[in-house]
Amino acid sequence: MAFVQTIIFGFVCFSFFIGQIFRLNLFGINFPLIDISIIAFSLYNFIIQLKQHNLKNKNKFLAYFLVYAWFLLGITLLRYQFYSLKPFFYLVRLTCLISFFIFPPKIIQKFKNLFYLSIIANIIFGLIQYFFWPDFTYFDIINWDPHLYRLVSTYFDPTFTGLIYLLFIIKLFLDKKTPYRWPLLIISYLTLALTYSRSTLLSLIFVSGFIGWKNKKISIFLSSLLLVLATILLLPRQAGEGTKLERTSSITAKIENYQEGLSLFKQYPIFGIGYNNIPFFKKTTNEMSHSNSGFDSSLLTILISTGIIGGVLFTIGFKKIFIQSNLIIQSCLVGIFIHSLFANSLLYPWILLALVFI
Repeated sequence: MAFVQTIIFGFVCFSFFIGQIFRLNLFGINFPLIDISIIAFSLYNFIIQLKQHNLKNKNKFLAYFLVYAWFLLGITLLRYQFYSLKPFFYLVRLTCLISFFIFPPKIIQKFKNLFYLSIIANIIFGLIQYFFWPDFTYFDIINWDPHLYRLVSTYFDPTFTGLIYLLFIIKLFLDKKTPYRWPLLIISYLTLALTYSRSTLLSLIFVSGFIGWKNKKISIFLSSLLLVLATILLLPRQAGEGTKLERTSSITAKIENYQEGLSLFKQYPIFGIGYNNIPFFKKTTNEMSHSNSGFDSSLLTILISTGIIGGVLFTIGFKKIFIQSNLIIQSCLVGIFIHSLFANSLLYPWILLALVFI
C-alpha cells in the first residue's frame, strides 16, 4: 500500500507541475492530465478511510451540494437532451475535488514537501518561459488566450498562475519554519508580479489586510500595499495590452461577461441549468475556447449551474471550512474568494488541489 501511495502522490505532484502542457483525449473530450490524478487520489483516499473505519462526513453541506448537483444534471440532460459527456466528466472532477473537503485526506509531510517542490519547479519553469518564450499569442490557434510578455508557466494563463503562486506565498509567509523561506518568498513574488495579474495583486492586498487584522499588525497590510504599488510602478511595460496594468479592455470584457451571466441566472434562478451545461446556453464567438465552460466569477458560475439552492449549499460548505481552519487556510480562502470575483478560480482544479495540500 505504501508503494501505491507513493505512486499516486508522485503522479499528483507531477500532473500539478505539468499543468496544461500534456492533455488527453477521450471520447472526443480533451482534458489535462491532472484530472486523472485527481480521480486516482480521490479513490485512494476513499478506500483508505473506508478500511480504517474513518469515513466520516466532515462537511454535510458540500455533500448535499454534490447530491443536488448530480440530481440536477440528470434532470437537465433529460429535459434539454444535451448529447455530450462533458457535463458528466466535469462533475466527476468536481465531485472528486470536493470529496477532499468532505473526507479530508491525511497527507504526510514528505508528500507535502514533494508538492511544494512541484510548485517551486513550476516557478522556475515560469521564469524560463517568461524570458525565453514570452510570445504566447500564436496559442490562439488552439483556443488559448493570446498572452504577450506575461508569465503563464505550464498553466497557459497568467491569472490562475498568479493565484497558485500567491497561495504558496501565503504558506511561506505564515509558516516560519519553512527552509530557505525568504529566498523562496522573494522569487515567488517576482514570478507572481511577472504574471501582470491585477486580480492576484488585489487578492494579495486583501489577504495581507486579513492577516494584519488577525495578528493586530497594521504594518503587514501597509507593507504589502507599498510593495504592490512599487510593483505596479516598476514592472516593465512591454509591447502588448497585457502588460498595461491600467488597461480597460479586459474590464469592459468582464462587465459584458457578468451581464451575460446575470441574464442567464435570471432565467433559471432557483434550480439552475446543471453543472457545466453553461456551454449549451452561453453566447460565445468560439465554442472551442477553454474558457467557455464558465463565467468570470466562480460564485456566478455556481449560481447559474445550480441556482440559489446549490449556491447556498456551496457557500455554507466553504464557510464551514473557513471557520474550522487555521490562519494559513483562512488566508488562502480569502485570497481565492477575492480572486474568484474576477476569474473562475474557485472551480479551477489546480487551485482546489493546492488548498488540499496546503
